[in-house]
Amino acid sequence: MTDTTELFLAIAYLGVMILLAWLFYKYPPKTINSLYGYRTPNSMKSQAAWDFANRYSSLMMIKITMYSFALPFLCYLFYPHLNILITLVGHSTLLILILFFTERELKSRFDKDGNPK
Repeated sequence: MTDTTELFLAIAYLGVMILLAWLFYKYPPKTINSLYGYRTPNSMKSQAAWDFANRYSSLMMIKITMYSFALPFLCYLFYPHLNILITLVGHSTLLILILFFTERELKSRFDKDGNPK
């Protein structure tokens, strides 16, 4: 695969991810369900916690993905042959931070039963 192809694929991947994040933000799951959405025990304790967690996590995903758009260009300069790999691993690692930040916000805004503080 050429370096330019690697760059294009990395940017295309991030483009799809930003589209998915926007769709989750624009059309969050309306009710608590086990099929899709931000599904953790804390987020599923109440409808208020569910709504907050889904909105907050989708905003975090948008922000993280926007910042991640720097990865393919930096990789293109230094490691062009590993561009897609570094972008996928780097972005996936950053996405894990969504769990940490969303759970922290849930704990600060909701009690143990999912009621707003």
